Amino acid sequence: MTGYKIKYNGVDRLFDAYSWRLTRRAKAAWSSGQVLQGQFLKQLETDIAEKYNRKYAVGVGSATDGLYFAMRAVGLNKGSTVMCPVLSYIATANAIKRLGAKIQFVDTDQMGLIGDLQYKQVPDAVVYVNLFGNCADYVKLRQYCTKHSIPLIEDAAQSQGAVYKKIPSGGLGDISIFSFDPMKNMPSFGGGGMVLTDNEQQYKQVLSMRKNGMYNSMLSEDHANQLLLILDKFKKLQKMRKKVYQRYREHLPNAHFLIDEKGKPSYHKLVMITKHRDALQKHLAEAGIETKIHYKEILDSKYVGLYSYPYADSICANAISLPIYPYLKNDEIDYICETIGKFDVR
Repeated sequence: MTGYKIKYNGVDRLFDAYSWRLTRRAKAAWSSGQVLQGQFLKQLETDIAEKYNRKYAVGVGSATDGLYFAMRAVGLNKGSTVMCPVLSYIATANAIKRLGAKIQFVDTDQMGLIGDLQYKQVPDAVVYVNLFGNCADYVKLRQYCTKHSIPLIEDAAQSQGAVYKKIPSGGLGDISIFSFDPMKNMPSFGGGGMVLTDNEQQYKQVLSMRKNGMYNSMLSEDHANQLLLILDKFKKLQKMRKKVYQRYREHLPNAHFLIDEKGKPSYHKLVMITKHRDALQKHLAEAGIETKIHYKEILDSKYVGLYSYPYADSICANAISLPIYPYLKNDEIDYICETIGKFDVR
């Protein structure tokens, strides 16, 4: 990874930009003598709930834990069936498996967002993922869940900063989950997550589960205090992300990006669709540009023909993720675009 001229993730540059502030905040937590469940986590939970128009927010050790806690909090258990898109990070399915519930996969649409719900049996809940930072059709999902009187769970791990019809991601669904993984838009220098809800009973249950009620999943005070700074700078950082994408679009006007340009995405990932994905990735690597493939296979990779997932399969076969982060420099973006422009598929 150190051999790349341009790395895929720029969390080191974020630290460089705010290094003394972040270090001071971590030291403030350490020197307080309260490294867990103290004033900084309480303040972060209060500020997150207010920013995303939620009554309650609970900091947890990871978004994977948060999703598991959320499913328990809405009443799901080992006998439940949970619908989710077949294309997502493996943590989405793992959280359902940890619950012991049956997973009911559905295909995505062409953007990688949860697709047609009607051809499956009615589940006990729907978990939907705002993949790559684009918001799924919340109205469609809400109507489906209301019709069948089942909870709607928003996996917003990739969509903090996105907005759906004036409602911020994190404020959609009966209960929502954020991720503070170092790869996310609001990264912690260690990890973490947040569960958001308007239901007091769900809030109390997640509080209990994050401790020793059933599990131990804590967001530490030093991470919480650093995240308070990132939250304060979040609007600025999101504007920087958008400008990075706009520069890509300016130099690659014909590229097929999975970005909802008519909406307000979070610009979490810059996913480009090309039939020559593997060759392009090799070409970029040879030029010193690190890229990723999200994701190489669908979650239900062992299916045997009972259902097909043409949209998700197509994305897995043709998608490559380019670097996109606030402190990516203009000349670096230009170099990436120029290198793509020189790519010869022959």
